[in-house]
Amino acid sequence: MSNLEQEQITAIAEIAISKFNELQQEEKTRRLDRRLFNTKILLKNYRHLKMYCDEMKETVDIDEGEPDDLFTTDKEYLSLESIKRSEARTLAMMRFIDNMIKVYEMDCKHLGAEEVRRYNTLMHFYITEEKKTCAEIAELHHVHERTAQRDLKEAVHAMSVLFFGTDGLRLSW
Repeated sequence: MSNLEQEQITAIAEIAISKFNELQQEEKTRRLDRRLFNTKILLKNYRHLKMYCDEMKETVDIDEGEPDDLFTTDKEYLSLESIKRSEARTLAMMRFIDNMIKVYEMDCKHLGAEEVRRYNTLMHFYITEEKKTCAEIAELHHVHERTAQRDLKEAVHAMSVLFFGTDGLRLSW
């Protein structure tokens, strides 16, 4: 093999390795972005999910003995059991989210006024019954609207860490 051929092979290998590493990094970023996106989706829909869970608790359970054909006889559609499992998963997820919000609150109280402000920003924007805008939250805390937006972003990141554990720590934003 000539020296020129060896140099070409080395150059091709370096380009291939570089491209492989780039694709690996893109995939890692996509997974991390999905976690942050999922956190935002859960928080954005918190009020609706909470109301749904409250309604589920109030409704009378359907007796196990009722025929499934009240819903459908076709196996392609959801069965009564799958609906019950979905409801149970929703209730479990909401309990988990509520617990993580409590953990975040306790953590913020130990870290000081700035963190408590971030917690309150998260609560007003996503959790409390009356949703507030960043402008309203900024006025409430006597800060600039951009500070309220930054507080919200940091609070969502903190919730991602709580939701996803150490995988949430690697979120880049």
